[in-house]
Amino acid sequence: MSSIFHRVIACFFPCREIRGTFLLFFLLFLFKILWFNVSWCAISTFRPFSYAELYVFGLLFALVLLAPFVLFRKASLLWIVDVALGLLLVSNLVYFRTYYTAIPLSSYGLVGNMRDFTGSISGSLYWGDLLFPLSTLAAVFLHGTSHRMGLCTAILRKWNSFRPSSLPAVTLRSGFPPAQLRRPADARQTMPGRLADCGRYLLSVMTVALLAGILLHAKGGFKKSYESLQDSYTHTCGTPLYTIVGSVYYDYIRDREIYTPDIGRHIAGWLDRQTASGQPACQPESRMNCIIILAESLESWVLERTVEGQEITPCLNRLLRDSTALYAPRVLSQVKGGRSIDAQLIFNTGLLPVDIGVYSLKYPHASYPSLAKAMEEKYGNVFACTLTADKPAVWNQSVIAPAFGYDSLVSKSGFTQDEPVGPHYRHQLGDASLLRQCAAKINAGEVWKGGASLLQIVTYSGHFPFALPDHLKEVHFSDDIPSVMCDYMTAARYTDRALGRFVEAIRSAPGFDNTLIAIAGDHEGLVNMRNELCCSRAGRGVVSEAPFIPFILLNVPPAVRQGGVFDSSATCMRYEKVMGQIDIYPTLLELSGLTDYAWQGLGRSILDPRKKGLAVDAHNKVYGDTANISGEEIRHIGEAWTVSDKIIRYDYFGRR
Repeated sequence: MSSIFHRVIACFFPCREIRGTFLLFFLLFLFKILWFNVSWCAISTFRPFSYAELYVFGLLFALVLLAPFVLFRKASLLWIVDVALGLLLVSNLVYFRTYYTAIPLSSYGLVGNMRDFTGSISGSLYWGDLLFPLSTLAAVFLHGTSHRMGLCTAILRKWNSFRPSSLPAVTLRSGFPPAQLRRPADARQTMPGRLADCGRYLLSVMTVALLAGILLHAKGGFKKSYESLQDSYTHTCGTPLYTIVGSVYYDYIRDREIYTPDIGRHIAGWLDRQTASGQPACQPESRMNCIIILAESLESWVLERTVEGQEITPCLNRLLRDSTALYAPRVLSQVKGGRSIDAQLIFNTGLLPVDIGVYSLKYPHASYPSLAKAMEEKYGNVFACTLTADKPAVWNQSVIAPAFGYDSLVSKSGFTQDEPVGPHYRHQLGDASLLRQCAAKINAGEVWKGGASLLQIVTYSGHFPFALPDHLKEVHFSDDIPSVMCDYMTAARYTDRALGRFVEAIRSAPGFDNTLIAIAGDHEGLVNMRNELCCSRAGRGVVSEAPFIPFILLNVPPAVRQGGVFDSSATCMRYEKVMGQIDIYPTLLELSGLTDYAWQGLGRSILDPRKKGLAVDAHNKVYGDTANISGEEIRHIGEAWTVSDKIIRYDYFGRR
């Protein structure tokens, strides 16, 4: 059986002298690729394993990785390839566990940003990821053992040839190939022999590539085949089926697409249908100033919640008892790879994130209609400022802020770093200090210039891994509650106190009575931890199964309550239906008296009585009540993702 196996290997793999090393690394690469697919599918769907493409493209990828060794006969090159492959696969798994997609092509140049997100990265590593380095160590052992056995064989042969006749011959039995097949990889070989080996290797690659081509041709080509997977059940299948190389190539060909009149007509047609189905309400009173607070990773389930006798958000709960407050607890998080910077896009422009990559990095110079520009158009002399505890280079904020119409960006260097929070390797200014300093700047007139004003404040403390120093913790929980849930609720309590104090501090600011305050989570915070927490005894019925964030409006004009859209029996106005983040922008426009602005966004104001109580996420999954809503209406809402991607990618507004 052993001789038959080696004959089969000898027919398929190239030259005899490198056969052992070639086979070892081929199996190593193939194992890592398949284990990557298993790890990927374990948190999505194992459907890719029912497609032939997964095995054919995986085999082709493993064969191509062996090319440096076949050409140069240096085993050291394969160790470099192996380490690089492991890093590539693990980094994509970590990225996928947060963003549910492979790393976009444009993001590979942002490796330097990883040091700012070390906690998020380490938190997304699983024990199964250890098999990537462990398989390398196993290959090191097998490769070294093979060479040692070859040396032992040579020594024993010398001994047997020169031994005295009185001493017995010594033999060595092992499961390794014969000694002549274990010569060093860089052993001399004639040029014709090398060319023959390369030819056999090339033939094997071309054979597998031909099979892959046949599979693609049967589905209309690579692009059509890849895009056929973009639905709510198979959107994660592209990378396992076509490997990471396939994902990167798809990004590349998408970036090379050019604008055509058909694209323009598609966008215009969708917008016409959106306008025709709307019925904006006209409010007799509006607010001239607006403050938007994006609370990092704040989810709705912590509000109005008591756990082990401790109120998680007492300050926000108190604000919700105000008659001028409007609360929407079921806002679907619709960010993608840009996370917080995606939330700024949605809230400020009424657009959804691009399909691949991050808009602020790929399309920072596109034309973006926005809330700030709408205020400038109506009120003139508007001062718009973004305040963030981060550096201006993070997510390219220094370029995006003016693109959205903001006059000023106050970033990390503009604040006193007197209350650090977060993990030890990335201390950041805590929300309590950040919002206290923001309130001081408002009251001092530094960022509140008179006339109409728009402020956007981006917090940090809710960032994973939700690390707070002990002296800032106000609530403590028993060991019965999972640690990550404890940390999340503790961070939410800290942010809650900061928000409450901020609102109280600016009540005396000039123009407060004419100021709308919007507080919202920038995106969900639990990501891939949600299912585990929802299944735990402590988290069941407490942690929301849906990625909902809160949307709170303070100082809402009284006429809104009288409009009959919201429940008038509650202390504050409440919108209990499901809405998307995309519906926040048109709501802010309406409450700011900006309904005559040309761009009303892709969503619908929650003041519109005809608004549907549902939202669609990036993977075409529908949340909310679909009763009495036609399939055509649901498709129209879901198509907003495609339309938004084209608007940004092709700079639709810049062409008009």
